[in-house]
Amino acid sequence: VFADMEELGVKPDQDTVRRIARAFHKLGQEDKRKQVIQRYGLKWKYIHFNGERVRIKIAEEDG
Repeated sequence: VFADMEELGVKPDQDTVRRIARAFHKLGQEDKRKQVIQRYGLKWKYIHFNGERVRIKIAEEDG
């Protein structure tokens, strides 16, 4: 699926990346899970702090 998305120039959303990574984790394929997160995962997340929008770096999730 991701190969077709790359052909079309479309990047998967964060929810899809998390679901695929979780499936690889349950199957015991940690190398593929890390590859998916590294390639398609978002690097930054935006939160509201004191009434302003703030960008923070996302740490890799373990599960």
